[in-house]
Formats: sequence, C-alpha cells, structure tokens
Amino acid sequence: MSSILFGANNLSVLNIVANLITAFILALVLAVVYKKTHTGLSYSQSFLFTLILGGIAITAVMMVIGNSLARAFGAFGAFSIIRFRTAIKDTKDIAYIFIVLVIGMAVGTNNYIIALALTLLAIFIIFVLTKINFGSIRKYDYILNFFFDTKANSSEAYKNFFSRYLKTSNLIHIDAQAEGHILKLTFNVRFINDSESAKFLTELSAVSGVSSVDLINAKSDIEY
Repeated sequence: MSSILFGANNLSVLNIVANLITAFILALVLAVVYKKTHTGLSYSQSFLFTLILGGIAITAVMMVIGNSLARAFGAFGAFSIIRFRTAIKDTKDIAYIFIVLVIGMAVGTNNYIIALALTLLAIFIIFVLTKINFGSIRKYDYILNFFFDTKANSSEAYKNFFSRYLKTSNLIHIDAQAEGHILKLTFNVRFINDSESAKFLTELSAVSGVSSVDLINAKSDIEY
C-alpha cells in the first residue's frame, strides 16, 4: 500500500513534506536576496516566482527519480519537450537559476548540508560583491549637471563648494549656450561625505549664476 501512495522510493510523508518545505524556504531566501541586491532595469517579479517554484519543482523531480535510471531518462525526455521562449536580460539571473536548481537537487536527495551550505555561501558572495560594487567601471559616485552664467559670476564661486564637499571632480562635458556666456556643465564627482549631498545641492543652487542643479547616482552601471 505504501508503494502505491509514495512510489517505489517509499518516502515517508514527513520526508516529502520536509523536503518541499526546506526547498521553499531556501529558494525564498535566495529570492529575497535577489530582490535586495538587484540593480539595473531588468527586474521582474515573475522571476522571483520562478526561483521559488523552480526550487520546489526540482526537489519534487529528484524525489520522483530517486535511484531509478529509467525514471531519470523519463524526466529528461519530459523536460526536453519544454521550450523556454522568455529571454533572460540579466546574465546574473542565469546564475540564480543554476543555484536554485542545485539547491532543489540537493534537498530532493536529502543532502540538506549541501543545500544549506550552498545557500549561505551564495548569499555571502552576493552581498560582498554587491557591497564592493565588484566589476563596475565607474570611478565616480555621481554625475553633476548645472547651468552657469559666466557674466553673473566667476567659476571660483562654485569651485569653492567643490573643494569643501567633494573628494574628486572631473569635468566631462561643456555645452555653451546664449552666445557662449551660459554654460551647461557636467561633472563626475565623489563626495567626501555622501550624507552632505543634499546640503551641497542646496548651497550650490544658491550661488549667483548657478541654476538647474541636478545630481544623478552613478554608483552602478546601468543595465537594460
């Protein structure tokens, strides 16, 4: 009777439920980490659902397969007819999918230590690489834009604020308007203290000749 209910693997109800719940929890944690550390414009809520459901599904598949080579080939044949037509825009998403698959395989074969160790190590690596902004080509934290009227004031007026608040600044673009006396200036900048960025903008906007001050966060490369 038990073989009819639970298959040839003869897994207990407690074992099945424990595996599915464990897979759900580990996949959920990884999905939350993905949400907290995601950058760029390719975020998708459905991808989080995919991570969680994928981890549970792979766990169930591994329990069904068990030690049967025949069932393994059957599962392979069943999955081979599935066609995934959704393009993955962010290559990091592929890594998340592989991690969830391995977690599901480990839990489904009762290798809980491997599943837990992989989850913790992956989370640690993700947070560290995100914290140090690993691989980014940005050398500056912000892009600063503003208009400056050369007839109303000299450039020393705003440069005094630069030396007071900015650790580094680099002029990357000048656009001359109104016969050359109105300049649109674009700088790459890094603050001495990021918490003073709002104060910097307020005081710079109050400088005679300065207008339309705009600060853009450039700590992360923009991904589409």
